[in-house]
Amino acid sequence: MTNFYKTAKWKLKRANVLRRDEYLCQECKRYGKSTLATTVHHIFPLEHYPQYGMKTSNLYSCCATCHNSFHDRDSHELTDKGMKLLERMRKQIED
Repeated sequence: MTNFYKTAKWKLKRANVLRRDEYLCQECKRYGKSTLATTVHHIFPLEHYPQYGMKTSNLYSCCATCHNSFHDRDSHELTDKGMKLLERMRKQIED
């Protein structure tokens, strides 16, 4: 999966998602904060759901703090917060 993030196709998709979200963290925005988004998060994790890897509705602009709160950096498992985001967005992504 590491090579996925180096592809031109991913880099273009990432840039388009950040632009779509006006370079703002979508999680912070939910709480009325304006924070610069530096990461594009896969709501359904890429390693478990490669079919959603390039699906725009599965991609969520966020700041590093929020991104780290969505999954455990050691195990790569979703945290409770990451699971809540997945459940909140499931219908939109699976359609």
